[in-house]
Amino acid sequence: MQNLSQEQITEKAIIYSALMLHDDEIKVTSEKIQNVLKSANIPFESYMVDMYVRFFENNEIGNLISSGGSVGTVTAEPNTADKEEEEEPEPEPEPESESESDDDMFGGGLFD
Repeated sequence: MQNLSQEQITEKAIIYSALMLHDDEIKVTSEKIQNVLKSANIPFESYMVDMYVRFFENNEIGNLISSGGSVGTVTAEPNTADKEEEEEPEPEPEPESESESDDDMFGGGLFD
């Protein structure tokens, strides 16, 4: 751990604290993680603890463990405004007129 920055050490300590709490079937809260970090004499910024707690609230720790932790980026809440903009209805295709059918364009039907 000599090659890790203090921020990286703190991040690992927060994650290990959350895993310990989860293993003991204790709800992961900011206060409880901060108590574990203080007991271990690990310096931390409260915003980092809060960020990870919000992540763990939105992502079940047991599911993260079983999936190998592959969930993408850390976000507190999904942005639903972007999804609403993307779901615009597609325009309906215009019906073909009888005079422009494929039979007329190519000189008759297949079985004429």
